[in-house]
Amino acid sequence: MVFEKKSNKKVIVVGAGFSGMACAIKLLEAGYSNVTVYEKNANVGGTWETNKYPGLTCDVPAMSYTFSFERSPEFSRQYPAWQEIRAYCRNVSAKYDLNSYIQFNKEVAEADFLDNKWHIKTTDGESDIADVVIMATGVLRNLNYPDIPGMDDFAGDLVHTGKWDESLNLKGKRVGVIGNGATCTQLVPAIIDEVASLELFQRTAHWVAPFIGGNPDVSESQRQALRDDPQRMQDTANRMLKSIEKMVDGILVDTTGQTTANLKQQCMDRLGEIKDPDLRAKLTPDYKPGCKRFIWSETFYPAMQKENAHLVTEGIESIEPKGIRTADGKLHEMDVLILATGYRMHDYMRPMKIRGEAGVLLDDVWDDGEFALRGVAIPEFPNMFMIMGPNSPLTNFSVIEVAEWQIGYFMPLIEQILSGEFLSVQASAEATKIFNDKLIASMPDTIWAAGCNSYYLDKNGNPNVWPDTVASYRESMKTADMKEFVVRWEDRESKVS
Repeated sequence: MVFEKKSNKKVIVVGAGFSGMACAIKLLEAGYSNVTVYEKNANVGGTWETNKYPGLTCDVPAMSYTFSFERSPEFSRQYPAWQEIRAYCRNVSAKYDLNSYIQFNKEVAEADFLDNKWHIKTTDGESDIADVVIMATGVLRNLNYPDIPGMDDFAGDLVHTGKWDESLNLKGKRVGVIGNGATCTQLVPAIIDEVASLELFQRTAHWVAPFIGGNPDVSESQRQALRDDPQRMQDTANRMLKSIEKMVDGILVDTTGQTTANLKQQCMDRLGEIKDPDLRAKLTPDYKPGCKRFIWSETFYPAMQKENAHLVTEGIESIEPKGIRTADGKLHEMDVLILATGYRMHDYMRPMKIRGEAGVLLDDVWDDGEFALRGVAIPEFPNMFMIMGPNSPLTNFSVIEVAEWQIGYFMPLIEQILSGEFLSVQASAEATKIFNDKLIASMPDTIWAAGCNSYYLDKNGNPNVWPDTVASYRESMKTADMKEFVVRWEDRESKVS
């Protein structure tokens, strides 16, 4: 695509997952062609480029898990496998010629705000300078490795699901799996018929519900009907999103209790299909549904009832060369150990060293917990915006929708910087504190205050997500309130009134 060049000022986007791709597309469509995207992987897609473990599927209806401006019917199932999401990302990138603007296999190590410019250094020693930086690094970025004594002593094959070794042969092997969240519920059914035995080490049971609407195949005739009628395709995606939004709101701010009760009953019905009462009891959570992220699976419970599947609930004492020793003293011998332990969700841009005004280091600013103004801007870091930052809606809703709202929110600010109207703009410290104080005060009214331990919680025990309805966040993202920002012109600065 060819776009009108509106400004020589430069924008750097860090990350080429869904968020970074959307940023680049919106900048190019607005006529700003001096854009560079740095991506540490070899292709677009973010977590869908790096993840490829057996059984990986999208747990949001795929048609609604697409850009609002680029809906696609090219999915074989309502909740398709990872290969189809990856293909969608690559097709969108090709359509918008994003590869011309992306530097692949380039990981940003440092970003310094000096003389009203962002100075970027990559891990391979190269540098770049931009007027605006957009951090689109996502939260599924840094692998979470459990802190278990002896991890390096294991003599067999050890693999994290986020860094899957496709050459790994599981056939006839004794396999141990640590972690029982969404990844586990996809992985276990995919490998259970291949392995000799599988031991799943469970710390906390999860609520597992059947897919909303099941997971039916989408026929070629159905796909063709959507291709022929783009408005029908858009309407279908919007209906899906509305259904998810209603469910998320019903769990989060459950004034009637009906949504949670209905979902709990669906989960209990599935648990009731487990014949072994001891196994059923171990797989039944002891906290309210929604306190942790809901998991969707049609196949996890059947897989765990197979003869070669074993659930271990004793705590892990250590890892030894031959396997895992649990707190009861038993050694569980295995050939392969799989870590389904997810990501460090609160790292955000880390381990990048980001220095704002007067050299202030973001690690120091966030030392007592991560925060941002509306999830997108941080005081003392001018001309830097982030996507899916602290307190963004990160539950079962489509993160692509949220990313688009955030981009729409800060894009007018970026345009004023690129046009030269603003020298710099940053979040007001006062407004950010007021905003975050309100969020913290709202948390006791949400399901996250129910007492479970989840990855939503930061190191202080505060949920780092949006504590209100999806609609309330969407409304807050419509227009930036300039009273919440500090703007600098060439010869002065001011909070805009």
